[in-house]
Amino acid sequence: MSFPDDKSGSQSSWLSGSFPESAPLSDSPEIPQASAESSEAFQLMFSHAMELLSRREHSCHELRQKLGKKHPLGDFDAVLLRLQELNYQSDQRFAEVFCRSRVQRGQGPLRIRQELQLRGIHTALAQAAMDQLQQEVDWFELALEQLQRKFRRPIDPAQDRLQQAKERARRQRYLAYRGFFSDAIQFAIAELDASGGAESGVDTGF
Repeated sequence: MSFPDDKSGSQSSWLSGSFPESAPLSDSPEIPQASAESSEAFQLMFSHAMELLSRREHSCHELRQKLGKKHPLGDFDAVLLRLQELNYQSDQRFAEVFCRSRVQRGQGPLRIRQELQLRGIHTALAQAAMDQLQQEVDWFELALEQLQRKFRRPIDPAQDRLQQAKERARRQRYLAYRGFFSDAIQFAIAELDASGGAESGVDTGF
């Protein structure tokens, strides 16, 4: 991914940290050493975070979890704050990108919202991202598309009522698992039955 320009100056100006070659005598000689160690730990965490963000967008919650595995005693707040100041990390941007990627995978709004929560996105940001998605995606058509790819054909009217009911329930469970609400599920099943099914797609299972 490409990162926004740092309008506040180069990274070296704040990452490197400059310390005098000779510190004045003090009753606490450990303090400069502790400060240097803190600066080095910050730089290591920041570099690790940048490596993660270069692969894909991450939420703050995800970064905390991943950084915590290698830097259990690190100052996460300071690193995350600096990343946000440089616009390298943004929960809002993460939520928008995440939502679109999940739509491309054929997931419905209920599942997308749930996964945003699992990644630590605050309710307000998740709602804003979902509202934006609502203007771009027809959930009814997306549910129908997923049903056609999975089952391809309508429910066989030659089956007895019990078998038809079981098959209908199977299709409902599939779409519910993918995160579609009940209205979209009923629409998709009815449309597939009425149209005679799609001729393309594969039964991939889940």
